[in-house]
Amino acid sequence: MTVTLNRRDFLTYGGATIAGLTLGETGRRLLARADAQAATLETTNGVETFATSVCRECPAGCGVRVRLMDGAPVKIDGNPNCPIARGRLCAKGQASLEAYFDPDRLVGPAKRVGRRGEDRWAPIGWDEAIATLASHLRAAAPAGAIVALAADESGPLDAVWTQFWTAAHARLAWTVPATAERLGPAFHALTGATGDPAFDLERATHVLSFGAPVVEDWLSPVWTQRSFGRFRRSASRPRGRLVQVDQRRSLTARKADEWLPVAAERQSILAYGIASVLLREDRIDRRQLADLGTDSTQFESAVVTHYTPDAVAMATGVPVVTLLRLARDLVATPQPLVVANADAPRTLADAVFALNALLGAFDRPGGVSVAPWRRAPSRDPMSATTALADLAAHGSATSVLALRDASALRALAAPADMERALERCGLIVSFSPYADETTTLADLLLPTHTPLESWHALVPPTADGAEKLACARPAVAPRLGTRDLVAILHRTGAAMGGDIAEPTPESAEAAVRPELDRIWNLRRGTPYTTSFETNWMRQLERGGWWVPPATTSEDFGRAVLEAGGWVDPYVATGLLRPAIVRRGGLTFVAPAAGELDAGLPETFATSRDEAVAPAQVSPTLRLVTFTPSTVNLAGSPNQPVLFELLGQPDNAPWHVWAELNPSTAKRFGIEAGTTIRISSSAGSIEAVASLVEHAPANTVAVAYVPGLRRGGRWARLVEADVRRLWEPGTAREAIGVRVTPV
Repeated sequence: MTVTLNRRDFLTYGGATIAGLTLGETGRRLLARADAQAATLETTNGVETFATSVCRECPAGCGVRVRLMDGAPVKIDGNPNCPIARGRLCAKGQASLEAYFDPDRLVGPAKRVGRRGEDRWAPIGWDEAIATLASHLRAAAPAGAIVALAADESGPLDAVWTQFWTAAHARLAWTVPATAERLGPAFHALTGATGDPAFDLERATHVLSFGAPVVEDWLSPVWTQRSFGRFRRSASRPRGRLVQVDQRRSLTARKADEWLPVAAERQSILAYGIASVLLREDRIDRRQLADLGTDSTQFESAVVTHYTPDAVAMATGVPVVTLLRLARDLVATPQPLVVANADAPRTLADAVFALNALLGAFDRPGGVSVAPWRRAPSRDPMSATTALADLAAHGSATSVLALRDASALRALAAPADMERALERCGLIVSFSPYADETTTLADLLLPTHTPLESWHALVPPTADGAEKLACARPAVAPRLGTRDLVAILHRTGAAMGGDIAEPTPESAEAAVRPELDRIWNLRRGTPYTTSFETNWMRQLERGGWWVPPATTSEDFGRAVLEAGGWVDPYVATGLLRPAIVRRGGLTFVAPAAGELDAGLPETFATSRDEAVAPAQVSPTLRLVTFTPSTVNLAGSPNQPVLFELLGQPDNAPWHVWAELNPSTAKRFGIEAGTTIRISSSAGSIEAVASLVEHAPANTVAVAYVPGLRRGGRWARLVEADVRRLWEPGTAREAIGVRVTPV
């Protein structure tokens, strides 16, 4: 049983809502009673059904299987036929059901009454909402004074968004996700490959990780965790070894065989130091480099000359003996692999891919390959962070700012106080279905459906190299007075008239259907299916055969939607080395001049607390930030189960925590579990102290949890947003803070 609200209900319950936008207690109880009646197993007419959908809590695009009782969703699990997750699902995916039942969801369109920040709203109808947006766009389009921000994805629905705003002469910018796509520029610079890099973690025998959260949320989280499990436990070979280089004792560092605490800014030095040892001791396969047509003389000279073991040890705090052992361990194993976090700085990404080249890891099992297909066409590389900074500086030149979601405002690089930064913008319109950061800023709210209520068609980021389309119809009917995003854009274009009116499809379904026809005409691949059937299709395609899974394109499209997606399991291998040869060899990027001499901020002394006497600990600590894997940077911010998991296993849930070395904490009179105040010249926050052995002595690592002062009832409970400590004009790695007990 699905209960929806008509306009009379909207106005009835609007009087009891938070700021007139959400259901409030009265409306929430109405729907809760209906859901309880629909979901109970005690009813005589209870019918259990299942539907497929796509998880949108992160960019991975895992398939989900939704259990429904009389049409009401009661449980979400992984889709067992999805080749990404194979029935598994991370905590954020499991919690996505709470986004559908969120009592603080937006119930329908609304316009701001009064000034921004006053939180006074008036419900309006969709006709008025569309007319308001169309009139502002019609006025702003000729001057190009429109900016549209969204999370980056690839697929027909994203193409509609891009097409609409391009026709409106808007500047488009995207929040680039933490996927292999971010490592693409460094990979291309070295190899010339046009696709994204794919890391074969599963078949590696020894992994050296530079900050990559392998057991948390690296690249495609569920796929990576499945691969890590097989890397650790395989019947055909010994247990894989993981060495984690990280500036804090992350969950991955806890699970690693060895953790080396090295500041993020110094990790590239360590990587080049390992390369220097390999080159000095001639432990690389020079014949393989010669076969690729590579002349590494200049690179070798620069690395060996500048990155001596003693210099690297002084810069990183890693002893010379450990540096030598790290290099020798890599070449002592048959299939070593070096990985980096998706947001690694360019110097570190260059060093990591150079190490893989020296180790002969390209195009071999347990190494690095290139995806044989491009996830998305090349487009304006402007990121949403850059666009926001530009808006903050020149906001008066922007008449309309369109926010598809809150990803740009929730990014760690975004300022905590965007209200002041965007106060000179004209109309700000939000398409988010949630009471989130966009609601705080917007003048016009046009809430769209939640993921369970939506059509999906997106190309997941590279994981295993196979081409995929995560595709599904709505698992449930719309719950409130929200609308399909494509339908909103279509109606807006029609109201504007001119060139913008014609190209936009009428609905998301109308945008998805041509994509299903396109993949049918590819004459390859299969709808998501079991592992056995997927492997069988792979073997058939390897032999040049393809067995159609349906007799007509309509039946094929129906099968893809019911399965939750389509995959072409055959991945052409060995493409990277020929591409390198055609290019004329590898192009090693010489390390940045003076990197060893550019010291860390004064507040950072060493990575090993044993080497620091208490008197050496500075009263000002170096601030390090990290994002816990349970923090939702893409979807609903109002999910209590994720706040309950926050800080686990050592820290209290529902609180931001700060990690300190025990000796540093003792100097400041801080005990584990106590509340501390962290202050900079820009502001202060409160956090719970967590003492971590061997943590860098003169640093404090603070968890980033986006602060939402106005919004959902649970999101408002966590207020300590580390971005309040950012000092304008100061690099984040150079920020010094003071820590005091409360």
